[in-house]
Amino acid sequence: MVYGALAFIVFYRVSRLLRRIKSALRKRVIILLVVFTISWLFSSTLFYYTEHILYGREDVNVWISLYWAIITMATVGYGDVIPESSAGKVVAAMASIFGIMVYTLFISTIADYFLEITMKASLGLGRLKEKSIIVVGEGPVCEETIRELVANGFRDETGWVREHPPRGESPVNFIVGDLSIETLKRGGVEQADSIIVCYEDDSKNIHVAALARRLNKRAKIVSLAREETTEHILETIGAKNIIPIAILGRLLASSSFEPSVARFLSRITTARYDIDIAEISVDETRSLRDYETKTGYKVLAIVRGDKLEIVDGKSGDLVLEKGEKIIVIKKKQST
Repeated sequence: MVYGALAFIVFYRVSRLLRRIKSALRKRVIILLVVFTISWLFSSTLFYYTEHILYGREDVNVWISLYWAIITMATVGYGDVIPESSAGKVVAAMASIFGIMVYTLFISTIADYFLEITMKASLGLGRLKEKSIIVVGEGPVCEETIRELVANGFRDETGWVREHPPRGESPVNFIVGDLSIETLKRGGVEQADSIIVCYEDDSKNIHVAALARRLNKRAKIVSLAREETTEHILETIGAKNIIPIAILGRLLASSSFEPSVARFLSRITTARYDIDIAEISVDETRSLRDYETKTGYKVLAIVRGDKLEIVDGKSGDLVLEKGEKIIVIKKKQST
């Protein structure tokens, strides 16, 4: 409770600071452009006056003076146009000093801009862009969800929306904010293909799922649920896949009288070991026996519409149609 309150205070203070920095940077860029323009025009005018009008050089005109001023301010000094009068040399020295000052301030402004972006990313105050999978939530279940997505090769496609900054380094890009529409927009929910809601609090899961569906009508919403009533509400909202937390109770019960089964299920449900359970598409029409022989996969079930058809020992002659979804156990290829 104390940690959450402190995190909120830090987040609020840093947010206000970054907003002030952003506003100050905009004003600073405008001021720099004005100072640069004045310095450029002032230097070119003095150069034209001293070299053309006072010294009488015919090869110096307004355009040559503008060109000379900007090259001198950049301290490039090509040498194709140089002052010949003493007053012109004084003007050249002034233009060089003006140029060094303006360009130094300009570089520092750019550095400040990128520093702001880095600070926002590290504190979760920026925006998530081009993320196809958005995970919303905190806690052990969410952390395991992120780890599994990374293990399956979805690190770059995954974004994480949290209420508080992570205590350690996050394996994926994240943002921090309250559970509001604005926060979900910053999290890229509007463009996501899949949204995973993994709070252990049913009220938060329902709230986030409803807001996510409001922002994105086409995304597949996956959510955790504690109560059966929550499952029904989530289905009404439009969540495609609802994972009841009761599954953990079944696994715990199984561990008490058939521990090897529990260990096996724990192992095949993650891509971090040498075997993995996966849903894949059949590449061409063939018999189940032929498919298993050629791929080395063990087919467990066939997905046909909303039904899951379990494969038994007598299904060897069953025909798998091209494009059909199947559930298999496969060995990971060694790298």
